[in-house]
Amino acid sequence: MKIYIQSDSERKLPHHFDCACGLYGALDHGQDIRLTTFEEVQSGKFDNLIKSNLFIGSVEFMKEVFSRIGLIDVRVPENSNRQFKSMTLGEAKRIGNVFIKPFDIKLFTGFVLDEMINTSISNIPDDTMVMVYDVFPSRIKSECRCYIGRDRIIDIRNYSGDMFTTPNKEYLESVIQSNKSKFPIAYTIDIGILENGQNVVVEYNDMWAIGNYGIDNYEYFSLLKSRYFEIVR
Repeated sequence: MKIYIQSDSERKLPHHFDCACGLYGALDHGQDIRLTTFEEVQSGKFDNLIKSNLFIGSVEFMKEVFSRIGLIDVRVPENSNRQFKSMTLGEAKRIGNVFIKPFDIKLFTGFVLDEMINTSISNIPDDTMVMVYDVFPSRIKSECRCYIGRDRIIDIRNYSGDMFTTPNKEYLESVIQSNKSKFPIAYTIDIGILENGQNVVVEYNDMWAIGNYGIDNYEYFSLLKSRYFEIVR
């Protein structure tokens, strides 16, 4: 097996930080690597290799890899354990004070749509479909990304707010158990700890589309690998 990692146009450097983490994780595992451009994948030259070799790259890169073997819109079965409504971005703007996330994976990062103008959607058409959630009953004090592999907590990393406020392990374990029969082999749970002490699921994300927020490169690579082959096989 060879590891194909997205690179710059000259195949000299990894495409971005997360690709570099994948590269060093692969080396830690003793794997053979090849830096690969988006255009090379797009050309079809690797089509016969996709199911037997691991590809690591940006969301755009991975979508192209999956599409080469007929896989479209690969994602976890649920975005959150909360109910949401489907509507256009324009409709959500008119409602206001709601949490929104695009159906198109990573088109923009989910956020609370309030009076502030968010630059991440300044160029997004109002007819773009989004998922709309009610805001939480209390402000979020801390947010942590929890890396899950084979129904176990592999790592937890704070990415916003108070870095010393961490998820309640019993709550997190209960969420994992509720996902056990329907979720993939590797994914992430973003947990918010509210100012009132309540723990909530902000969102779930598929491992193939997730960056390294501080998890060890060896473990990061392992999660990417297990999820990739679950998808392509």
